[in-house]
Parts: sequence; structure tokens; C-alpha cells
Amino acid sequence: MDVFHKVLTKIYEVSGGRETREVDFIELLKKEGFFANRDSIKDHLSTEGWITDSPRPNHVKITHWGMAEAKKTLEGGNESGNDAGPQLDRLKAAARHLVAQIDAIGSEPDAASLGSIEDGLKDISGLIAQIKRGS
Repeated sequence: MDVFHKVLTKIYEVSGGRETREVDFIELLKKEGFFANRDSIKDHLSTEGWITDSPRPNHVKITHWGMAEAKKTLEGGNESGNDAGPQLDRLKAAARHLVAQIDAIGSEPDAASLGSIEDGLKDISGLIAQIKRGS
């Protein structure tokens, strides 16, 4: 299970599978040890349509698509070792997100934006390694 699905399933568990329940995203990431990649994780989960922002700062809500994906993950629907399809889809999404981040930098990159790009590259590298192991 990749980082995104680990976080998504935790959000699902904490929310009790309810779209109306707010989850403290920052606290969840601290507990799970993914705090350093909070921006890229949140961006990915939001881009996939699995979470949405809450009016409360640092809180998110799971969407019905997020609940469906979390259920599928918990049931083992995304863990087919011989089928790289879902992994390739995540790799493509991560690559698109990285390109969007690079396009957004402009002519003068700062340390934060370059750090975000480095995080994206790490995510892509991890997905590639997962696909290699599954093949």
C-alpha cells in the first residue's frame, strides 16, 4: 500500500466512514510519520477527489469517492501484485502533479517550492520501485 492509500484509509477509519466528520489532517500525518510530505499528500488526495478541505484549519473531510477507494484498499482491491494498472495510474497522477508544480515555479524558484518538487520526485521514485517489485 502506498503512502496516499495509507493516509486515506486512516482518514476513513478516523472519520468512521462519514463524509460529514472532520479529521485533523496534520495530527494524523504526525502520528503516521508522514508530516514532512503533508503538502504533496494533501495535494494528491485532493486531486484524486478523495478528500476535501474543511472550514476548520488543518482539517479535511473524506468524500464518497475517498470512502469507496479506502474500502477497496482495505478489502485488498488495490493490492494485486501482478497488475501494475493501479500503480501506473498513481505514477501518472504523481508525474502530472510534479509537472504542474514545476510549471508553477516561474522564473525565480524558492526553497519551499524546490522542496516540494523534491518530495514529488521521491514519491515518483517510490512508485517506480513498487511497480518494479510487483513485476
